[in-house]
Amino acid sequence: MRFATVAGAASVSQAHSRGMRRALATMTVLAGAAALAVSCGGFAQSPDYYPRTASSGFNEEFQLWIAQSADQCDAITPAILAAQIEAESSFRTDALSPRGAMGPAQFIPETWEIWGVDADGDGVADPYSIPDAVMSQGAFMCDNHRRAVEGIDAGVLQGDPLDLALAAYNAGFGAVQRAGGMPAGGEYTSETRPYVDRIRDREAVYLSLG
Repeated sequence: MRFATVAGAASVSQAHSRGMRRALATMTVLAGAAALAVSCGGFAQSPDYYPRTASSGFNEEFQLWIAQSADQCDAITPAILAAQIEAESSFRTDALSPRGAMGPAQFIPETWEIWGVDADGDGVADPYSIPDAVMSQGAFMCDNHRRAVEGIDAGVLQGDPLDLALAAYNAGFGAVQRAGGMPAGGEYTSETRPYVDRIRDREAVYLSLG
C-alpha cells in the first residue's frame, strides 16, 4: 500500500512512521493468513464434514445406493463398488484416515470438492453419508475408467482399464499417466498394487449384487 505524504507532517518522527509501517504490515499478513485459513482449511474443518452417525457393515442402505451408483456406467459394477468400499473402510461411515480421507469411500477433501454430490437431497454433500459417498465414488470411478480406456485406445496406457481406474482412485490418475499404466515403485508397489489386487479378489464375494 502506498501512503500519501501530507504537507506539514514533519513533526511526526521517523521512528513513529516506521512503527506504523510495521504495524500495518503485521495486520496485512495476519489478514492474509486468516483468509488463507478460510479458503484452504475451512472445507476440511466444516461441521458438515464430520460424521453425524456411525454405522459399519454391509447393510441395506449400502446395497441400495451401490446398485444406483453402478447405473452411472456399464464398466463399474455393484460388485466392484462394494469390494472397493470394503477395501477402503470396511463399510464404516465414520472412517477417517491419518491422511484425511473421509467416510466409507475415503475421499480426501480436495477430491471431494470436485466429485462430492448431495445424492439424498438433504442439502449437504457429505463424504460420511452413504448415499453421497457411494454415488460420488461411482461417478469418480466411471470417469477414471473412461480416461483409462481413452489412454489405452490412444496407445499411451497399457493394462486392464478397470485395474487402472482402481489404481487412479488410490493414487491419482496422474500416477497412472506417468507410469503409462499400473504405477510401480515405492508406495505404488506396497499400497496401490495390493489395493487393486484386493478389490479384484473380493469382487467375487459381491457378484450376487448384479
